[in-house]
Amino acid sequence: MEKATQFQFQHRLFKIEGGFFRRDPQSGEPVYNLPSDDLKVVLPINALRTEFRIEGDHPDAPLIDLVGQALKHVREVHPGDSIPNEVIDGSASWSIEPRHYKRARMRIDVQLASWISGDEQVLVDEDLLEQLADDPKTKEKLDKAIARLGEEIGGGGDVALSPSDRVSQRIEALVRELSYIEALREHFLALNSISEKLEKLVRLFKTSRVIKDEIARVKVLFSTPDKDIKNLLTDMDDHTSEVRSLVLNYENSVNYIREKRDVLRGYSLEWDDIFDLWRETPITADENAVRLIRSTYQFLSQRYAPSVKWTATGMR
Repeated sequence: MEKATQFQFQHRLFKIEGGFFRRDPQSGEPVYNLPSDDLKVVLPINALRTEFRIEGDHPDAPLIDLVGQALKHVREVHPGDSIPNEVIDGSASWSIEPRHYKRARMRIDVQLASWISGDEQVLVDEDLLEQLADDPKTKEKLDKAIARLGEEIGGGGDVALSPSDRVSQRIEALVRELSYIEALREHFLALNSISEKLEKLVRLFKTSRVIKDEIARVKVLFSTPDKDIKNLLTDMDDHTSEVRSLVLNYENSVNYIREKRDVLRGYSLEWDDIFDLWRETPITADENAVRLIRSTYQFLSQRYAPSVKWTATGMR
């Protein structure tokens, strides 16, 4: 059976113009939103299956199963949309800029050159990377590194490719995968900007105890995702710090990079609106800043507020 590439639903429910799937901001579960003049119609995905009998051998049942997976990679799924590449073959469905590819390319080249010299370096500073990547000695060492790895990797099943060509092919593919990590790394620099602006707001509202307390609550909740996202990027750097292992264990390397890419992309989809809000709101002691603080608190509290589990024993 040919694998579906589009959300081509058959049920008449999905023919209603304006309907779409997205995650509920409270529960995180997929829901189907329908347009209405008087009220907001939201159908949880499990209720939708049952109420409209989209189960068993119904042609839409497999597509409904894919909706939850797709919403890990896109904000909304509309009938007729393409199924994200991440669900189909694992590749990314979103685009990057040339600078992200260049950064990943320089990083891998510098790692290869330093590895063959016996002192492998993992660098993320762009100025230093560019300086080293452009050094003729780096290019010379890069050729040696590819030849050395070619000796280890052998010819493989494809007789049309030399061992060095197989290494170069793998390196190129790894650079493409890591380009998405570089794009996400750049994207999440906005976390540092928010941290700095929160400190500025503390100073601006130093005479208002109420607003200072609200900022303090935002800072407490903000610290959890800030740490988690930065730890993900650090773990990625640690895991990709041995370029020989990356190349020789190519398939596992790609799977690991894609797994972390998708987790970071999920954070990105959640945070984009908040990043835009902080980018667009002037940091001054006025009502706009107060709204910014309260909107951020609402966003954070829905996702990161610690939960308390009540038990009968605890209430005695």
